[in-house]
Amino acid sequence: MNPIAHKAGRVAVGAAGLLMSIAAGIGAPTWAAQQPAAADAPPVLQSETAGVTPFAGLTPHELSYNTLDGLTGGGIRVIDGDTAKLIATVYSSQYANFAWAPDHRTLYVSETYWTLGNRGQREDVLSIYGGPALSNEGEIPLPGRLISDPKTNTFALSPDGRYAYDYTFQPAPGVSVTDLNARKVVTSVEIPGCGLVFPFGKRGFASLCADGSLAVADLDRQGKYSVHRTKRFFDIMKDPVMDESVADRGSGLALFITNDGWVHPVQLGDAPRFDPAWSIEVAAGLSPATSTVGQITWRPSGQVPFAYDAPRRRLFALMREDSPWNNEKAGSEIWVLDARHHRLLHRWPVPESALLVAITPDAHPLLFALSQEWLWVMDPDSGAVLRATEIVTPGLVRVRGE
Repeated sequence: MNPIAHKAGRVAVGAAGLLMSIAAGIGAPTWAAQQPAAADAPPVLQSETAGVTPFAGLTPHELSYNTLDGLTGGGIRVIDGDTAKLIATVYSSQYANFAWAPDHRTLYVSETYWTLGNRGQREDVLSIYGGPALSNEGEIPLPGRLISDPKTNTFALSPDGRYAYDYTFQPAPGVSVTDLNARKVVTSVEIPGCGLVFPFGKRGFASLCADGSLAVADLDRQGKYSVHRTKRFFDIMKDPVMDESVADRGSGLALFITNDGWVHPVQLGDAPRFDPAWSIEVAAGLSPATSTVGQITWRPSGQVPFAYDAPRRRLFALMREDSPWNNEKAGSEIWVLDARHHRLLHRWPVPESALLVAITPDAHPLLFALSQEWLWVMDPDSGAVLRATEIVTPGLVRVRGE
């Protein structure tokens, strides 16, 4: 058969069939006309346009944390406490520490890299991120830094954000001081037998020492750092101060808290003022905790167990009922304490045991509790869980102003 004729025949048959169908429909019953038409063709989906929401700065209700997960690698993530949604990520090395500048837009990350991944030449740097995309704006080489499980007080900024302090241990304990305006390390201060860094004033900082004292470093008349020791204010053998103690960068008030829950308020400065110590347990109407073997009572516990609400002078402490020397375990409750009058205000249970706690510093604060897998956003005045989200294992947490 001629293919052209065959094609034409098919067209003719199709047209005839259409005419017969129309004719048959004239006498069809009305219900047949009311039958639903065949489904319309699905709409053509529009192609998506990728975009980036500009970063306008860390808001009062946002929390940032660095990840501590061997599978996902390092990184710093920012979560909006009002929605519990992830809004930003910044790459970092494992075991990095970080701090936000007072402008809340610039992020400084103290970190370490090796040229061959896990080996090769080591490079310690202070990385700078900012702008609407939180993009890298450069690095400042460091003479060294302590690499350890993340500890909040191994890196800090001066209250005005002009200087950065990096705790190092190469080969002896010291603090590298970096001028962030000039983008260079200006000096290294040796603090033998001491560790961590708690800034105060324009250029000063304090460190905890193994004999129970503070090392205080400040500029002398020649513009160079001089270091002196204070009196001993805690017994490191019986009840040492926890390295995650808190300090308010604005006022210079530090709350050095021991394993057994004794709070040592210290007004940092060239001549620190030591106020009388008080007990978290006594504030709750309990007997003081001791290091006596077998004593089961409530004690501070967790990875980052304390948060301080400076405007309201409230201390938030993760607590766990346990025997002595188990302070690294997760806490089952958050105790809210009046740090001025030394009394317990609230005891809030957490949905699961939490390792980290944080509080925003604004007039309507949010309380954050973090486990290895979850972040809970809570009302600090009622203890209600407002929202929750799954997270990557956290190492450190920072809120605006820290």
